[in-house]
Amino acid sequence: MGNNNVCLAEIPVYRTNHTSPKTKTKWKREDLKSGSCIQTLVDKENNPDFFSQYQCGQELPQYRNKLAQSKWSEAFNSSLSIINDSQQTINSLIDKPEFKELVLLGPPKQFRWLSWMNLLTKSQPPISYEKYLENPPTDISNIMKDIDRTFVDNALFSHQSCGQEQLKRVLCALSNALPTMGYCQGMNFICAVLLIVSGCDEHQVFQAFMQMLINEQHLLCFAFSDDMPLHFFLTNLIHYQIKKKFPKLNLSDISDSFWLSKMILSLFTYVFKMEDCIRCWDYLMVRGMIRGIPELILAFIDATYNQLSKFQEEDFAYNFKGPETTTIQFNVGELIYLAKSNHNLDRSFISKFAKKMRDKNTPSQLLDLLQYYHNPQLYKKHVSFYVSTIFDLC
Repeated sequence: MGNNNVCLAEIPVYRTNHTSPKTKTKWKREDLKSGSCIQTLVDKENNPDFFSQYQCGQELPQYRNKLAQSKWSEAFNSSLSIINDSQQTINSLIDKPEFKELVLLGPPKQFRWLSWMNLLTKSQPPISYEKYLENPPTDISNIMKDIDRTFVDNALFSHQSCGQEQLKRVLCALSNALPTMGYCQGMNFICAVLLIVSGCDEHQVFQAFMQMLINEQHLLCFAFSDDMPLHFFLTNLIHYQIKKKFPKLNLSDISDSFWLSKMILSLFTYVFKMEDCIRCWDYLMVRGMIRGIPELILAFIDATYNQLSKFQEEDFAYNFKGPETTTIQFNVGELIYLAKSNHNLDRSFISKFAKKMRDKNTPSQLLDLLQYYHNPQLYKKHVSFYVSTIFDLC
């Protein structure tokens, strides 16, 4: 079992200069300064006038992403006449070169989960959910403790709600499927977000989370395994980039556990508002966790630089306790713009940085794998061999 010794909260932690965009579709900051477009349980109905009145719902009046609206509408009009089936609609777009760009701009709420599922599970063999529910995992007591403190203000996860039962089952299945890793704190928040966006489809949530853990673009299993090598790699990479891009921002005396670790280990769920977190996950699904997490964190520093530069240690501790206490102001649309345009990490950089860390630190399996990151085919081959050797999945 992993040693998750980087605190996410006050609760005990136990194991178990900006540049212009370089894309064909040029983004402007004002195009994305709109906030979020999310699908929630309380608002899951499909608008019958969706194709004629492309909106994200009156309950989200802050959503004004005109670029996303026009691009998705254009994509629909060019690829189909009238399709009422959501899966069929996404299938018509998934192989188009602009699909990932559309997801980065923000999918309509009706299509977000289908977009995520296609990005995560396309061409991946399904993993038996029922098999891994046959017996309770050895760390079920840790799972039960965390269920009662997962998004307690969300109606889906209120005491003894159906959402809690689904969360428990998915986490138990994950622990059984990956026994060498088991359950680790932080998984509960990630799983909960997947349940919210999916409309509580626990079977699909299990498939999606498994791919986030073992797929070569994400490898979150290394965030929850012994010594958390992915956390170690990302914190070093982010600090290296901070010194390079923000030389006047001195964070050497600020404990990573106050802010950086919380953002990495919970994929922003513990420190961002839910709608902002989900919008950031659009970016993570396209870019992958290995590049997407540091790119978003660097963009966050970029967008909030003037605020962070005035912070003392206690300010970091207070402002990253949770979204309800923070005074930090940012726009999630601008965050994604900055990540895409200013902080894009190419594959060769990841490989070189992994090799550099491997030479200076105790070698780890993750660093051994990432040294091939510049060669997607070879890298995928090595990851596939690692996953099939360590985990017996079916």
